[in-house]
Amino acid sequence: MITAAQVEPVVPAPPAPRRRRVRWGQVAAAVALPLLLVLLWQVSAWIVQPREWILPSPATIASTGWDVRERLWYHAQWTILITIVGFALATVVGCLLAAMIARSRVAGLMLYPWIIVSQTIPLVALAPLLVLWMPDFGAMVTLAALISIFPVIVAGVDGLRSTDPELIRAVRTLGASPGWTWRHVRVPAALPRLFTGLKLAAVFAVTGAVVGELVASDRGLGALTRLSAGQFETPVTFAAVVILALIGIAMFLIVATAEWAALPYSRRGTRPGSN
Repeated sequence: MITAAQVEPVVPAPPAPRRRRVRWGQVAAAVALPLLLVLLWQVSAWIVQPREWILPSPATIASTGWDVRERLWYHAQWTILITIVGFALATVVGCLLAAMIARSRVAGLMLYPWIIVSQTIPLVALAPLLVLWMPDFGAMVTLAALISIFPVIVAGVDGLRSTDPELIRAVRTLGASPGWTWRHVRVPAALPRLFTGLKLAAVFAVTGAVVGELVASDRGLGALTRLSAGQFETPVTFAAVVILALIGIAMFLIVATAEWAALPYSRRGTRPGSN
C-alpha cells in the first residue's frame, strides 16, 4: 500500500518562454515622427516657396539625389570604407586598452587619465597635422578611430570592473585559474556594457570620417558637402547628409544585431515564462 508520504508531489513544468513578436504599432510610431516632419517640410516649401539654394524641398532633394546617384555612390564608398576601418581599429585597440586598464592598477593609473584628457583636445585641429604625417587614407582612418575609441574604452573598463566579486570568488574557490576566470567570467559579464560603447562608437566613426573629409580630403560625403555647399548645390548637400544619416543608422543596427546574436540571454527574461 502506498502512503501519502511516499507519493512525490508533481511539480508543474515551467511554461515555455514565448517568442517576442514584432510589434508593428511600435514600428509605425517610430516611423511616424520622421514622416510627419518631412511632410510638414514639404507643405511649408509649397506655401513659402523658398529658393532651392537656400532650402530645397524634400521632393527636390529626392529628385536631385536620384539624378546624381552615381556621384553620391562614388563618395559614399570612400566614407563607408573609412568608417568601417576606423571603427574596427577603435574596437581592437579600445578593447585591448580596456583590458590592460581593468587588469593592471599600474596601467590604469598610467593610461586612463591621459585617455580622458585626450578627449578634451579638439580633434578637428589634428586633421591637418595627420594629413602631414601620413597618407590621406591613414589620416582619415586615424581620425575616425580617435573619435570613436573613447566609448569603447570607458564601457569596456566599467564592464570588466563591475563583475560580481562573489562570482569571481566562487569560481576561484572551485579551482579556476586567473586566466580561466578572466575569459569565462569577466569578459562575458562585461559584454553588455561593451556593446553599449560599441554602438556609440559605430555612430561616432561616421562623424570622424566626415570631419576628416571636411578638413583634408577631396573624396567622401564630407568633402562632397563642402564642395556642393560652396557651389550653392544645396539639394546635393542635403542628399549627402541623408546618406550619412543612413550610414550611421546602418552601423548602429549592425552592432545591435551582433549584440543580439552574442547575448542570447538578453533576449529572454530571467524568470521562466517571462517575456
